[in-house]
Amino acid sequence: MERVGFGVVGVRNFAQDHIKYISKIEEEGLGELRAVVVQEHERGLEIVELLRDRGVRIFSHYQDLLDSGQGLVDIITLPVAIHTHYDMAKRGLEAGYNIILEKPPVPTVQQLDDLMRVERETGKFVAVGFQMIYSRSLRRLKEIILEGRLGEIKEITCRGYWPRTDGYYRRNEWAGKVIVDGQLVLDGPMNNALAHYLNNMLFIAGPDMDSSAGLRFVRAELYRARPYIDSPDTSCLEAETTQGTRLYFYVTHCPEEKFDPLMEVVGTEGTARWRYPEKVDVVYNDGSKERFDSGGTDPFLEVVRTAASVHQGKAARPYSTLENSRSFVVAINGAYDSAQYITPIPEHYVRYVGRGDDRLAVVTGIDELFDKACAERKLLSELNVYWARRTWRVSVEDYRSFNPFRRPHTIQ
Repeated sequence: MERVGFGVVGVRNFAQDHIKYISKIEEEGLGELRAVVVQEHERGLEIVELLRDRGVRIFSHYQDLLDSGQGLVDIITLPVAIHTHYDMAKRGLEAGYNIILEKPPVPTVQQLDDLMRVERETGKFVAVGFQMIYSRSLRRLKEIILEGRLGEIKEITCRGYWPRTDGYYRRNEWAGKVIVDGQLVLDGPMNNALAHYLNNMLFIAGPDMDSSAGLRFVRAELYRARPYIDSPDTSCLEAETTQGTRLYFYVTHCPEEKFDPLMEVVGTEGTARWRYPEKVDVVYNDGSKERFDSGGTDPFLEVVRTAASVHQGKAARPYSTLENSRSFVVAINGAYDSAQYITPIPEHYVRYVGRGDDRLAVVTGIDELFDKACAERKLLSELNVYWARRTWRVSVEDYRSFNPFRRPHTIQ
């Protein structure tokens, strides 16, 4: 069977990872990198010349690829700025290409719904870059849940504390922004660096292997320690699925110590703990235990490999789709509706470590506070934290549109 042709928009930052994974499946004979889009200021980079020497076609503009890539490229990957996801994915679908769209898929639920419409009408597919949905460990855990071995799932918690430097927020025009050029971004740990782990919770709670759970309500608190960014860098969220499972999520880019994401799934017949990078421990109420990991499978590579298989007709659909990403987008939109604005953390609770691009912001005691909040299934305001602000639950069961300038429907 003929190799699947890939085109990548970009050659730097995460685009380099896309190129790397496509190169790996090229070695397997499954796919081939055939085109890249290179901006004017990138044309002198060494990687561009290396790709040209490999026979990869270089385009200066995305539209040039769309216009001239037919017969050359089958799947376009979009490791691009969040606020450009909707427009670029829609244009790619309408031009006749399948798309790998980085996470988060789009900032708003109405954009997500419109992309799903275009996907249906064009007969093309969008694979969303929530790579952990391709993880063997996560999929095995969901199989255990669907088999009923953990009983009824009552609660799922996750916390992750990943420090980010000043350089992280200076790396592009949209980092640390809520809006750029009139377009929503909604950057922050929940909707970017730690977005996978909120999406994992929703996927684990879903009714089958292709679906994520629908949501009934969302309540969130969004905080900002750094005065020079617009977006939150510290957030907590409570939600309830339409099946009654409670979700609790705690993330920050201002920790005292790095803490990799830890998800705990609490059922009536046992408890499972999924720890990044992909270590799972299950303890059943009868005393039996189970432990497993990813088996060495790279979920990032699986996104590309599965997309190629779908294009060839060997697989029915990508694992992470627009459809099963919808609850994630609803959760983020609902979080902003609930919080209504991002609360600054008073400066005397924030200290800075290091200098220049390596400088870190640290919120005093945030690790301990989030650990306590998670253990007690509360948000920070319920711990009577001085600087925390209480928010309201927002009904999202029939959520169709996010408008940050409207007053949302809140419930006690």
